[in-house]
Amino acid sequence: MKGPSKIPEGHEFIETGDGSFTLFSTSFQEACHSLAGAREETIAYYIKGCHILHKCQEFSPLNILEVGFGLGLGLLTTMEMIPSDKTCHFVSLEKDKRLLEWFCDEHRELNLKWSGQILSSSVKNFQITLLLGDGRIELPKYLESHPIKFHAIYQDAFSPKKNPTLWTKEWFTLLKDSSHGEVTLSTYSASSSIRKTLHETGWGVQNGEGFGLKRTSTRAVLNSPTNQDIESFLHRSPVKALIDEDLSLENEVLKRI
Repeated sequence: MKGPSKIPEGHEFIETGDGSFTLFSTSFQEACHSLAGAREETIAYYIKGCHILHKCQEFSPLNILEVGFGLGLGLLTTMEMIPSDKTCHFVSLEKDKRLLEWFCDEHRELNLKWSGQILSSSVKNFQITLLLGDGRIELPKYLESHPIKFHAIYQDAFSPKKNPTLWTKEWFTLLKDSSHGEVTLSTYSASSSIRKTLHETGWGVQNGEGFGLKRTSTRAVLNSPTNQDIESFLHRSPVKALIDEDLSLENEVLKRI
């Protein structure tokens, strides 16, 4: 498979096991996908993990939120797999402007245009909205003027060790409040701390399909309880749910005003 024509600053391209490419971020010191196969991982964790082919039959448009745009593989794979007679609104969050600018250059056929912090386009059956900046700020701002509810969430941010603010109770509460009752959230992470964070914010946590060297991943829903074995394990586990210290402090200050 031919690689991309150029490399966005601060990143390196790596060919993965299925012939597709992923990015390695020199600032986060982490790859965006499994080296076993970037495209196949996207299909396993997000297309299948969020039951996209089923949900697009049920909801029109199907509203998808992706947390971590990267090189756009989540969007491109979703566009490939959703039938042309089904509509979708794909919203993605990205903090690195260089990646969005690179994606625009690589995929000019999508005709993406800037409006402030938003990069957007309508292509056939897809409405595309890419939000630049801190997702904790930009997502609520966008939803205030575009009150949609998400049916599927690709939780694909860099790992909690590298990017902790998008794995906290505050973040998962925001996602819950922004979701349709039949939402499915899927993530590659199966760590106990992430599962406990989801569970304590009202998500029903379930085992998901593994990929590459990972034996399992995580699915979370709002219309079912946490798997009993997982809940029992989390109850015994000493790990704590993750808290956004900055937002918690800010909220405490606001309460006193």
